[in-house]
Amino acid sequence: MVRLCLLGCVLLLAACGEKAPDEGAIRVSVKYGSFKPACVRVEVEDTKGHQEATDIPATQFKTPDKQEVLVAVRRKADWDTALSLTVSSYTEATGDRCSGEVVETRSSEQPVVVPAKEFARWDLRLSAEDSDGDSYLAGATWSKPPDCVDSDPTIHPGATETCGDTVDFNCNQLVGCQEANCWGTACDDGNACTLNDRCVGNGIEARCAPETTTTCNQPGVACQPRQECRPDTGMCETVESPAGQTCDDGNKCTDGDRCDANGTCSGTPKSCTTTEQCFAAQGTCNASTGACEFTPLPNTTPCQDNEKCTDPDRCDGSGACVGTPKVCSAPLCQKVKQVCSATSDCEFEPDVNALCTTSGGVPGVCQADLTCTPFPYRPYNFDPTTIAAADIGEIKTSGDITFNTTDKSWSPTGAISTAGSLKIVSMPQQNGNPPVLLIPVRTLELNGTLRISGPSPVILAVYGDANVSQSILVSGTIANPTLACGTSQGGNGTFGGKTGGGGGGAGNGTPGIAGGGGYNNSTRFGAAGTSRPSGAEPLLGGCPGGNGGGNGSSTPGTGGTGGGAIQLSVARNLTISKAVGASGFGGQRGFGGGAGGGGSGGRIVLEAFQLTLNSSARVTANGGGGGRGGSSTNNDGVDGANGSEDSASPAPGGDSGNDTGGNGGAGGAGTAGPVKGADGIKDGFGTEGSGGGGGGAAGAIHLRSVQTCSLAGGHLVSPPATGGCLTP
Repeated sequence: MVRLCLLGCVLLLAACGEKAPDEGAIRVSVKYGSFKPACVRVEVEDTKGHQEATDIPATQFKTPDKQEVLVAVRRKADWDTALSLTVSSYTEATGDRCSGEVVETRSSEQPVVVPAKEFARWDLRLSAEDSDGDSYLAGATWSKPPDCVDSDPTIHPGATETCGDTVDFNCNQLVGCQEANCWGTACDDGNACTLNDRCVGNGIEARCAPETTTTCNQPGVACQPRQECRPDTGMCETVESPAGQTCDDGNKCTDGDRCDANGTCSGTPKSCTTTEQCFAAQGTCNASTGACEFTPLPNTTPCQDNEKCTDPDRCDGSGACVGTPKVCSAPLCQKVKQVCSATSDCEFEPDVNALCTTSGGVPGVCQADLTCTPFPYRPYNFDPTTIAAADIGEIKTSGDITFNTTDKSWSPTGAISTAGSLKIVSMPQQNGNPPVLLIPVRTLELNGTLRISGPSPVILAVYGDANVSQSILVSGTIANPTLACGTSQGGNGTFGGKTGGGGGGAGNGTPGIAGGGGYNNSTRFGAAGTSRPSGAEPLLGGCPGGNGGGNGSSTPGTGGTGGGAIQLSVARNLTISKAVGASGFGGQRGFGGGAGGGGSGGRIVLEAFQLTLNSSARVTANGGGGGRGGSSTNNDGVDGANGSEDSASPAPGGDSGNDTGGNGGAGGAGTAGPVKGADGIKDGFGTEGSGGGGGGAAGAIHLRSVQTCSLAGGHLVSPPATGGCLTP
């Protein structure tokens, strides 16, 4: 193994050390197998046309037992950050350059992105092999014919192969007689009972065939000894004694014909009797066919067809017993336990949890008392039995779609064909909380991501089963955060001197966290938002983060909005195989002023008779990160990241831009709480920095299953859910 730095792209370090240059670099690993190339060439190119290459002769492979060449490629400052790499292996090396023939060439499928001050990595294994050491290669990309059997040095292209061989030694997919000019040549088919074997035919159709075959004495009549020629000796031998062999005595009305020791064939006369109730008990044997024939009884003859639920039964005059069958039709919420048989009548049993339709026409679920109810449990915040059948619609989408709760519109309208069937009910919530939009459906069929925006939480009430195989992502702004959020929204930072404080992160499932103070203004940061109840009610989205502090010349960052709120109430089985997300948004950067705090995650309620989270399920209500503060010379910071919708990784706060503004705090996710915004600092030039925004708290997730919840390994819930996913 040799570790080199790619010339032309500037030496990374003298020994390719572990510290990456400011422009970044790529560590390239080239592994090889049983074929060791004489030289390896590594080439690099960007989209601007910059190209560089270096050759590595095999004499520089310091530890060949590891069968690996390491090359460090340093990106030049004026190059693109995405580089395409190509590796070629050669048969020869002249000095320090590759020469001879190119054995194979491999390129990166996609350009490799080189991060600043870090190493990227690209691993490649060359395919050419010479396991048997015969100098013929398998897996190379050159035009030479490959070695068809790389485990046997006697088999390779150009090897000598005779017309009598049984192995394809020369790799031309022809064996023995199939080789050119073998017609009429002597061969051996391996059978001693064949004589004067010769090649016949041409090409792939050629074969080794005998001129004559040894024929042993074969008897012309039954019950005689049988002989065969042995392929290993070519001699005829008796292989079977006639005694006990099956034979045919010529009489079709005898059974079990056998040869005796004297060579006589005889059998036992057939007995023609039957217990079939619609035929005469005694029959006769037909000498021409050997079949027993019975006379059918008249069609007035009573019989029993072995089905208790048919009546009356009688013979049909052709030997069949027939009757009129009784159909077993199960009543509502029952299923057939026993169909009609010879010993029992129709029997039924309760069909608990089966789909049914109520007397009012509403889809429902069967109960143990044989009643049909729309839901086998009572949802937290509405009564499903009050929904009329005519108001239960369908949601069927053909692609990605957004539902806006402000005006109850769908966009694009062409992605949903069932919007006209939907009844959207607005239900008020107490204490100034925004109303909930209840959408009752019998079918939830998503063929793309469903995004829900606007100020109102949404309840999807599904009368039946729901298989969520596409993502449902909710976001929105609370119309009256002062009333609905109160102290849970992040506090605003204030401005003093030259700098402003960062906004506080919003609270929800846990408290938010404060923003950072400006330089020499450490008490003017926004306060943390307080936590809110984490149960299923009321159904609330997340709260906004506080704004940063600013004045007329310093623009503060706006706090990130909170995540939305969604409740899936499913009568039967709810299966989640994709993301259901209500994560908060990141706070904006400050331009001179303080940065905004992160919004808190929203609320997700999943309840069903049977709740299943598959391994690909992602249920998230993470908080947004705080922004980075600006500077007194009006340099801006960086926005905080939005809360992740498919992982438990905290959303990072803004951490670049100017040199004096405080970093934003990370948002809450999983079991990790939000991080406080950093204070601004002062540099040697007198530039003062404003505070970073505090991270928003994670929201709340509530899981409820009447039956024990089914949670597959690999599923994700962030933050941890309440409800326990057990019987309520």
